[in-house]
Amino acid sequence: MKGKKLLTFLFLLIIFNINIFSAPSLNINSGYIHSIDAILKEQRLSIGFHLYGSSKDFQVSYISSIDSAVHYCYDTYAFASMLYGVSYSFTNWLEVNVVSSLHIDGIDTPEAAGRENENRNYGSYGFGDTKIGLKLTTGGFFGSTRNADIGVYGFYNLNTGDPFDTLKNNSSSFSIDYIKNYGGIFRHFTNGGQDFGGKILISFLTETQVPLGININGGYTKFAKLPSSITNPTMLDYSGTFSIRFGSFIPFIEVYGQKYMFANLFDERFVHNATGGIRFDTPIGLVIDIAADYRISNFVPDLRPTYNSISDSIYLNNGWEGSPDWKFFFGLTYYYDFKKEIAQIKKELKTLITGKIIDAESGKPLSAIITLPGYSETLQIVTDSTGIYSIEVKPGSIRLRVEREGFKWQEKGIIIEKGQTKILDFALNKKVIPQGTLTGKVVDKTTGEIIVPKISFPQTDIQSFSPDPQTGVYRINLTPGTYTIAATLDGYVTYAQPIVIEADKTLILNIEMLKKGGKITLHGIYFESGRATILPTSYSVLDEAVKLLRDNPKVRIEIQGHTDSVGSETSNLLLSQARAESVRSYLVSRGIDPARIIAKGFGESMPIADNATKDGRALNRRIEFLILGE
Repeated sequence: MKGKKLLTFLFLLIIFNINIFSAPSLNINSGYIHSIDAILKEQRLSIGFHLYGSSKDFQVSYISSIDSAVHYCYDTYAFASMLYGVSYSFTNWLEVNVVSSLHIDGIDTPEAAGRENENRNYGSYGFGDTKIGLKLTTGGFFGSTRNADIGVYGFYNLNTGDPFDTLKNNSSSFSIDYIKNYGGIFRHFTNGGQDFGGKILISFLTETQVPLGININGGYTKFAKLPSSITNPTMLDYSGTFSIRFGSFIPFIEVYGQKYMFANLFDERFVHNATGGIRFDTPIGLVIDIAADYRISNFVPDLRPTYNSISDSIYLNNGWEGSPDWKFFFGLTYYYDFKKEIAQIKKELKTLITGKIIDAESGKPLSAIITLPGYSETLQIVTDSTGIYSIEVKPGSIRLRVEREGFKWQEKGIIIEKGQTKILDFALNKKVIPQGTLTGKVVDKTTGEIIVPKISFPQTDIQSFSPDPQTGVYRINLTPGTYTIAATLDGYVTYAQPIVIEADKTLILNIEMLKKGGKITLHGIYFESGRATILPTSYSVLDEAVKLLRDNPKVRIEIQGHTDSVGSETSNLLLSQARAESVRSYLVSRGIDPARIIAKGFGESMPIADNATKDGRALNRRIEFLILGE
């Protein structure tokens, strides 16, 4: 609860100290949160503020004064900052800005029995440095185009921030007790130096109905006052923004990062962040920004806040406060354009042909393609769902051709004079497409029982359906052509079969599906007595088995050979295996993939009738197919 109170208190303090200064970007000039725009609006004044902050709980250990054992608790670290200022663009190639800042650090230490300084809170607030910036762009480098530009931005920091010291007292101006110092708790509000640097700017904005915007920045900063042990006190940074404008609503995403060129910060690694946000650019000039950051790269050492010392003059320390896991942003900006652009519209009567395209049968509007044969070979107009079109043409005799898939094309001519607007409607008739019919019944191959699978036509837009659950009959009308019909049902092997549909004809296709794990007994397969040689009278039955496997090209089977009990058990087992292999060889010779077939003999071990009778022995001498699956 203490941590939540601390965050609330930090946020409210910032709000109550708001100055109505700043602009859309954190740099208090045209742009987004982290990127600066190279496209300038001439004579625009922007004022406002940007507020951001973050918090995190960190586990700390302490030796309890009660039992002298090591215990753990969580301290809440939180910070908030506000940038406020003003910017003004004198021309479409020159902009200046001034921005200052206000910062707050806070630490909440929870109640923990036996911990020294139990429930002690720390806070610090004060002003940061002031930045003066100058932006120069090409202005007219891209000719009359105003949706792209490049430029540079330079800045210089004035040392106006509250310096850090270690003085602490128990006075309180907050709603909770705290121990305070000046210039920051786990960061410095200023490093006491006149830092300077610059950025390269590239911006592009499409001229489409829904404009897309891109900003790309690359920057360099020189730190003027850092510890003498730092040999290269500089920083590199980049940012990129992609935005989409829907009227006053502008969602955007950003990627940005920075690399300090000395090991004291982030071990000289690039730290990358992603930002997502929305902007409301209202017609009255008020801009509202809401965004959030997320750090997308990790680095060593572990990100943990550290207390600053009087000798540490680095503005952001090597730890969580320098690049937190997340940050939340809120900004308000008001801009005013002193130079009002007045569009000079030349009033000239246009020569227009307009009208509506509808379905002749239903009267509903249609989207269609309109061309002008003999007038323009390249002009092509696509109407929207309202079916309404409008074309500006030159006076004279004009022909319009309207086409839409599934409808008969239509062409009309018209004579139009200069300055006229003529209405020319089109009512399109649907093409009569002949169809064929596919019907049949779906049953279990083994039992003949009615089953209800899902029937579909792969690689088409035809919706799947099921046959009648009472009769197993299915029926569908299709345009002529070649299709693959598929039937699927849990527990059954998928059925797939190519078919050809002819116009005004009915194709009857009965579907027999194989149950996984089911058996099919092949009657009428005969062998020479005591041998595995298949007699020619059996070929017709085996050819039916070939057809079954061809109709179900994905199914795998096990050919099981069985004998009666005449003879020894060993000889019968060998004979049944040999006969199963003979059947497999026959199927393979007819083009069936051998990988789909397993041959296995069971001898006299699985009788289905009494071996004491002649008829029973005949039934036991059999070949069965076991459906293994797909």
